[in-house]
Amino acid sequence: MGVSAVPARASARAVLATLALVLCCLALLAEPARAAATPAGAGSLAAANVGKSAGSCAVKPSTNTLGGSQFESSCTGVADGLPEYWCADFVKWAWRHSGLNISGLTPAAESFRTYGSTNSTFHTSAKVGDAITFASAQGAKANHVAIVTAVGADGSVTVANGDWGGVSGSGEHYFAETSSVVSVTIPASVASVNSYVAAEHYYITAIIGAAGTGGSSNLPAGNPYTPEGACGSGYSVIDSHHITGAMISLLYDSGTGKNCVTTLADADSGAVSMNATLAVQGGSSGSDPGSYHWYAGPVRLAAANSCVQWGGSYKSSSWTSGWSHCG
Repeated sequence: MGVSAVPARASARAVLATLALVLCCLALLAEPARAAATPAGAGSLAAANVGKSAGSCAVKPSTNTLGGSQFESSCTGVADGLPEYWCADFVKWAWRHSGLNISGLTPAAESFRTYGSTNSTFHTSAKVGDAITFASAQGAKANHVAIVTAVGADGSVTVANGDWGGVSGSGEHYFAETSSVVSVTIPASVASVNSYVAAEHYYITAIIGAAGTGGSSNLPAGNPYTPEGACGSGYSVIDSHHITGAMISLLYDSGTGKNCVTTLADADSGAVSMNATLAVQGGSSGSDPGSYHWYAGPVRLAAANSCVQWGGSYKSSSWTSGWSHCG
């Protein structure tokens, strides 16, 4: 009796081990397969959230498609706990939840250009899942970023813009609370770095892929000058208007009460006819007509508490504002 019981116990252990192995295999089969991290997945995720607001903090609250109450820190901010400009949050969120590398990215759009330089992922043409940064002048610090959701057969590029279309004039928090994710299609003719995109009201400053997607550490060359650089320290762009081939910018220095106007070429077409104009209502006026490679101006005038009329020209294209910016 005692001798025959040993094989019986061993047999029972073998049966239990086999049963455990079968149960383990069944559990693995029941677990959903995890999709590989792909930029295309990020593009699809972003597209699925078009129309969503910043989250629970918005004037029109919404929950994103993953069930979250915000995109990264869109509602809580990183400093004061209040809603923030969240275009970069949106792209970072789409990358994060698609398994892409987000190391070094912050709520600042410019962090994507730094990322592209660090990871050598600047692209010359857009691919689904890429981030595209925008600014008011070629080469300027990025103040907006969007994510590519589709590339058409004709070369057009569709992007999802987080934090788009908010109410301006009441500060960052209210803009964030009233904005949403909006889809924009960029024509193939301007879907490249240094091109001005009318639908975005900005220049493309970089196309950035996630780490591991290849590319370069160098941005394509564009206009090496910016409105701020031409006007000097203390000036910030407060308005701009694009004409064929150039951007006219109005800047203001709150320390001196002076306005400044520049007209910057989109590309170097040789020395061509350009001008920048500025007039103060009831006061002086100035202009800078001539043949220039990169920009006309700066034209600076004291205009504190006065309306101004500003404009410029590039080759045969010209534009002049009405009396505006009276504060």
